[in-house]
Amino acid sequence: MTPPSRRPVLLPYMCIALLFATPSVFAAKKPDAGALQSLLQTSSPGSKVVCAKDTYGNAACTIDGDAVDVNDDCTSNMAFGGVAGPKGVKLEDGYKPGSSKPIAHVGQHQLLCIQATQRKEGTLVRALVKVVPTKTVKACKGNDSCKGADTPIDWKRPPSGTACTLKPDGHYAGDCATGWIDGKDIEEYSMGLNPEDTGA
Repeated sequence: MTPPSRRPVLLPYMCIALLFATPSVFAAKKPDAGALQSLLQTSSPGSKVVCAKDTYGNAACTIDGDAVDVNDDCTSNMAFGGVAGPKGVKLEDGYKPGSSKPIAHVGQHQLLCIQATQRKEGTLVRALVKVVPTKTVKACKGNDSCKGADTPIDWKRPPSGTACTLKPDGHYAGDCATGWIDGKDIEEYSMGLNPEDTGA
């Protein structure tokens, strides 16, 4: 009598072994140092910006000699904050507040994507932020934190006329007001827009 084939039993295990032996295509991609440097330099043309990979392969950046944490992902649950002051805030075209000019003014509670932060002893000193429409943010759906978070943008220089939109690659394009603000003017959502979601 011919023994039953073992292939149906072995095949699932072979597939599992192959899966673990093959690098995952879903592994998170580390930010490119060159792209982050370009982001910072564009945001503050008069500054000296340096980004390079550290010993762990992560991008490490400085702007005018100050270390900054840079985030090029405005789709992560942890990337957001809101304008804190009752008078709103002016987004500026440079890292150094004393020599920067205003790009736009937005009101209190405006939703912001935090793209770069500079801290001193854990306190936020300066931040690069992007104004993003709440309708483009997945975590805003049914979220009270996003109510009233689309305030009028008072442009201090002519916009292009193209609406700010989220592209399929996860990056924003169009008139998405972007600039530097002081740390005291932003409320960081340190637990994310959805506190129960600790990732992207």
